Amino acid sequence: MKDYMVAHTFKSEEMREQYFEATKDMTADDIRKNMKNENANFQMNWNNEKNDMVMFCWWKANSPEAITDTLGEMADMFHNDIKEMPNVMDVTD
Repeated sequence: MKDYMVAHTFKSEEMREQYFEATKDMTADDIRKNMKNENANFQMNWNNEKNDMVMFCWWKANSPEAITDTLGEMADMFHNDIKEMPNVMDVTD
C-alpha cells in the first residue's frame, strides 16, 4: 500500500456539524473497524474540531479511489484532496 495525505474540506458548516455529531460517541476501535479493509487503511487524523473547515488524514491505500470507497457516503461530505506521499520521514522521539 502507498501513503496518502488527504485534506478533507467540509462542503458546508452544516456538513461539519453532521460529521462531528455522528462521530462524537465513536471510539477509536469503532473508527478503525469502519475505516480499514484490504484496499485502504485509515491511519491518523488531525483536526481543529468545529473551529475549521478542513481535516487532514494519513491513509495507507492501494489508490485514491480505495480511500473514497472506504469512506463510502461520508466522502460526499467533503472535497477530498488526495495526494500520494511516497517520501515519508519519521523523526519522532
